[in-house]
Amino acid sequence: MGQGQSSGGAASSGAVTGAVTGTMMNNFHTFIQYTSAAYCNSDPTQMSTKIVCGSNACPEIQSHDTHIVTTLEGTERESGGYIALDNTAQRIVVSFHGSRDVEDWITDVKAGLVDSDLCQGCKVHDGFQDNWNDISQTVMAVVTGLHSVHPQYRITTTGHSLGAALATLSAAHLRQAMPGVPVDAYLYGSPRVGNPEFADFVNAQSSRTEGQGSNTYRVTHYDDPVPRLPGHLLGYAHIDTEYWLAPGGATKIDYTPADVKVCSGTYNKNCNSGTEFGKIDTQAHGYYLQKVSACKHS
Repeated sequence: MGQGQSSGGAASSGAVTGAVTGTMMNNFHTFIQYTSAAYCNSDPTQMSTKIVCGSNACPEIQSHDTHIVTTLEGTERESGGYIALDNTAQRIVVSFHGSRDVEDWITDVKAGLVDSDLCQGCKVHDGFQDNWNDISQTVMAVVTGLHSVHPQYRITTTGHSLGAALATLSAAHLRQAMPGVPVDAYLYGSPRVGNPEFADFVNAQSSRTEGQGSNTYRVTHYDDPVPRLPGHLLGYAHIDTEYWLAPGGATKIDYTPADVKVCSGTYNKNCNSGTEFGKIDTQAHGYYLQKVSACKHS
């Protein structure tokens, strides 16, 4: 399944199985660990320290020569994360955790769209834009600086929930500022971030070939309601392509590549968006190949 396919806003091709490779699945597991680590490695006192997670939340990352270059936290404290240098895997990683109180965020989600400077006609969620504005200068300066020192390292943004929205914005701005430099994005349980023009802009930045150029992977799980918000009828569209961890229940984490359904387009009801609202399960939002916030401090 190719990356970055623009749908014109309303593609509805059927879900595809068998399109996820072993490498893709391994990366889904790896980057959810970087993402989980953001729940317990985003305090300013952790700058310049090694990434460490409790509750077995990031064993692979913890075994690497990985340290936090800087932490990230918006003024509203609803989001946070870190920028890390992984010398073992040769990666520069920008990672964001989700909202501290997911159910309150779901019920109180604002739907206003504001102009984005990414492209003509691009609009994004006003709250996500506010959060991005809080951290944008740090992200852009630190990542471009690290890339100048380690040009062979691959850059990746990743996040869960609200953090996935920030990872989307980070990837879009970094790709625009660093043309020709691959910037991957691994997005878990992401809400819709912007309008169709924004989605098409991000899709156009993404490569159609796995491992080449900038790849975007938007992963959804079971009946997680967050990827269905804000509503399509409110002018929002999703980033292409969706990788749906479909079968099982809300807490299922042991998925194989054959279990993953792939849906293309910015609005496709053959994957997560097709689940009935009466069957949505907020618990599914917390389980993406592992309990995402397992190491979160109480």
